[in-house]
Order: sequence, then C-alpha cells, then structure tokens
Amino acid sequence: MSSANDVEKLTILGKRLLVGEGVPVSIDKGIARLRDAASRGGGEAATVLSVCAAWGLGQPRNVDAALDHLERAAQLGWDPARRELELLARDSGPDPAALRRKIDLPSWRAAPTARIQFEKPRIVVIERFASPQECQWLIGRAASGGLQRAKVYRSSSTAEVAETRTNREMSFTIFNADVVLSLIRDRIAAVVGAPASHFEIAKLLHYLPGEQFALHADFIEAKTPDLARELAARGQRYATFLIYLSDGYEGGATQFPRLSWQYRGGRGDALLFSNVDASGAPDYDTIHAGMPPTSGEKWVLSQWVRTRPVGP
Repeated sequence: MSSANDVEKLTILGKRLLVGEGVPVSIDKGIARLRDAASRGGGEAATVLSVCAAWGLGQPRNVDAALDHLERAAQLGWDPARRELELLARDSGPDPAALRRKIDLPSWRAAPTARIQFEKPRIVVIERFASPQECQWLIGRAASGGLQRAKVYRSSSTAEVAETRTNREMSFTIFNADVVLSLIRDRIAAVVGAPASHFEIAKLLHYLPGEQFALHADFIEAKTPDLARELAARGQRYATFLIYLSDGYEGGATQFPRLSWQYRGGRGDALLFSNVDASGAPDYDTIHAGMPPTSGEKWVLSQWVRTRPVGP
C-alpha cells in the first residue's frame, strides 16, 4: 500500500517531467510516473492524464480515454475532476460513472449558427457560442493565480510588456488546460473550418476598468529576420476567435476603426475575424483595439489560428 506522500511525490515528478521543470523534459517518463501515481490512488495524477489524452500530449489524441481518466480521478475523490465531469455531463450527482455516461460529445462540439457581419474582411458573430456555465468555468481557471501582465509581439517572436497593452492574461498550458477547453476548441474549429492542431495556445484575457489593448493587428509581418523565421516555421496567424465570457461591465468593446464598427458581445457570444485577405496578405482593415471597460470586469477567451499546425 503506497502512502499519500509517495503518490504526491510521483505526481510532482510526473508533472515536472512533462515540462522540464528542474529535470530534462521526458513526456513518456512523465506519463509513466503519472500512471503509477494514479494506479496507487492519485486523483490529481489521473486528472493530469486526462489532459494529456485530451490534448494529444505524448500520444494520439483520445477524448474517450481522457474521460475515462477523469472518471477514475473523480472515483478517487479528486474534487476538481468531479466538478469537471458535472460540467461535461451538464448534470450533477455523486456517481462518476453515471456522469461519464451522460456526456454528449457531439453536442459539445456543435456550434450555433454564425451570422456574417462583413464579407471583406470576413467577420462573423456567433451568439450564445458558450453557455454561462462554460464561461464561468473558464474564468475560474484563473483562480490558481496564473494571470500576469499581457504582452505584445513587436520585432521578434518573443513577447514583451508595452504601454499599449495594460490588461492581464493567462496561457492555457498543460497544467491549467482541461478536457472542457479541448472540446470548446473543437467547437471553435467547427466554426473556423481549421483543425485544432492549427491553434496557438489559448489565452484568458482580463480587463479591469481603464485597462486596454490599443490599436493593433493580429497578423504577422516579416519585418525582421526573427519574424520571417516565425512565419516560415508556423505560418501566418490568419484568424482570431474571441469568446466574451462575462457581462456586467460597461465599455470594453472590440473596436474596428477602419470599418467604423465595434462589437461588445454578451456572455457566451463569440467573434471570428480573418486577419488576411483572400490572397493571404495582411488585411489592415482588421486592425482593432480592445477598448477599456469603464466599470466592471471584462473576461475574454482568445484563440489565434495559424495556416500551419503548431502542435496539440
């Protein structure tokens, strides 16, 4: 019988091996340690395994396997796994197996009807893209303290702090992503018409009153050798998908000055816009700004889409 201390140590080691924290990166060894921890009763380890399966880390992507891991984690008493199962099942109850059976994957991946706002540049509005419960879940992922000052890309592929962007953001890396987000990205893929393998790391954006992201473009221009290499390796950032996660704030619209148009989505509404024209060239009409809220808090999920695969 393994002690809780042994299971915790195995879990910590497994997580560190996945990302190379204090040890050389070894995804295979990390998953092996996590499997060992889960077999000894580690609910957290089983939950991390669910993320690895859902995102295809070190293995082919397998959402059914991810749900099996999540069910096991809930059976082991890991409360975050039980709450995630309840959200996925759109129900509540004490039996993880019963919740697992209620999960309807096709409905999770299906997107509402989109409305074309502009043909050139192509801008699409999708009302009620995400449920209030999904929005609150995504906002809640920031509870672990992952928010930090948002950065911009200027002359290189390395982001930097700038006065033109004063909001905060959190990247959904392996330790704050989950099965829920992987399925929401499937739903985004259905609207965009591109596989999730072309998606950059999703970002959670947070704006307090007065915080903004001044006028900018999401496309990449090969103005420097570093940016040229970035484009060659990963392709153009040709589309942007935003999910508005909160309401109860004033101001804070996404503004497109060249189109004399702005959009302030309600909770769960989404906006998709192309950053390039039909030839693939940067479209300057898509220059936009995240205007500052005048009151309340604005939360947004941001997903950039590339012309080439960028990983799980």
